Amino acid sequence: MEYINLLNKITAVDDDPFFLHFIEDKFQEIGISNINLYSDPNAGLESLIVKSDFNDIVLVDLQMPEIDGIAFLKLLGDAGYKGQVIVISGFESKVLSMAESIAKQRNLAILGQLTKPFSAQQLNGLVDRALSRILSAENAELAATIGNYDPDIFEINEETLFPVIQPQIELGSENIVGYEILSRLKAQDGSIIYPSQFISDFEENGRISEFNKVLFRSSFARMAKYDNVKFSMNLSMRDLNSHRIVDDIDSLLNEFGVQPSRLTIEITETCLVENLLTAQEIATRLRLLGCSLAIDDYGTGYSTMKQLTEFPFQELKIDRQYISSCHTHEENQIIIRSTVEMAKALGMRVVAEGVETKQELAFVKEAGIEIVQGYYYSKPYVWA
Repeated sequence: MEYINLLNKITAVDDDPFFLHFIEDKFQEIGISNINLYSDPNAGLESLIVKSDFNDIVLVDLQMPEIDGIAFLKLLGDAGYKGQVIVISGFESKVLSMAESIAKQRNLAILGQLTKPFSAQQLNGLVDRALSRILSAENAELAATIGNYDPDIFEINEETLFPVIQPQIELGSENIVGYEILSRLKAQDGSIIYPSQFISDFEENGRISEFNKVLFRSSFARMAKYDNVKFSMNLSMRDLNSHRIVDDIDSLLNEFGVQPSRLTIEITETCLVENLLTAQEIATRLRLLGCSLAIDDYGTGYSTMKQLTEFPFQELKIDRQYISSCHTHEENQIIIRSTVEMAKALGMRVVAEGVETKQELAFVKEAGIEIVQGYYYSKPYVWA
């Protein structure tokens, strides 16, 4: 297996010694040895939380007598475990999916789920996903050490901004039909600071508008160098509270001579719920400018289908938590198919985010999704 040397500590926790050896055998079948086996969940937990790294993997059985799998995942999350997690159970897929969802909310890096008994091929697929995440720039943030970063005094300017773009692919032709602009910052020591590490900081300390002014100006200047190329970018939750953002975008479009039809503004679903009326006003004003609108991370918030009809959206982006391993998750398949059907009935195009594997690609294509974004085609890269 390529890049197998990138994996650090692999641990399996299951109260059944027989099944622990079954897990060990399956790893050996895919060329991996030296698995740490724990039939005592307390001992396993103690070993895992002493020191962890994103390159670690732990397999956790959900049904254990002393500490059940959900309690175990909670303790892992509370301890700040950095490794990647695979949940295992003999229960039906819905229980596994709930456990996976709970673990994500505990800020654990979930690789996926395995139903007892599983095959070496199924295990190999999840290990491949782990290696892909380790190699990817986006997930490297989870193990990165940030130098010289204080959100209150960090200088936000053209030199410290480090924008990257990720292509969106039309499946029929496999042509690039647009790019999403993704923001990064660069610390004084050259280390990259990712959105999950600074956006919430800037929202809390009131510097998000300062950041967005630099990001938007830099992005529009770059967009002006391209002809007929479409780009999309996000608005933060704080931006949706102020109509000034519409005037700022209008001014930049005019200053750099960028056609509004080349810009798609992505608004997250949770923003719409928390600022419904203001978000409606801002969204409508942006459409009147000629920009396109997308609802981002669909399925992660609490908006209703009715609310979708109350906004002038033209695009719906299905969150990658539903795309991940969708070819094996029956519930996710149902959600994806129904979402695609609903969006098309409302005249909206659908984008699948986070497509990483050939199997995921095959399913979203079969489900009727026409545009995808994810590491299967390209990870984000520097926007010159």
